[in-house]
Amino acid sequence: MSGITININVNAPYVSLQKYAEITGIPLNTCKKMLADGRIIIRPKRAKMEKPEVNLVAMLKTL
Repeated sequence: MSGITININVNAPYVSLQKYAEITGIPLNTCKKMLADGRIIIRPKRAKMEKPEVNLVAMLKTL
């Protein structure tokens, strides 16, 4: 029996938290809580007030 191959296309390596919520179907408030407790991986911020960008590539590696 051969192994299973799963191909996932990522249109962009980073997306806004709003877009991540849309892609996954997870409510935005739940995504915010997941971000706060570390379940969502983000690109390092350059400035304190910068909006978080979800690192989709890193998120897929954790699967």
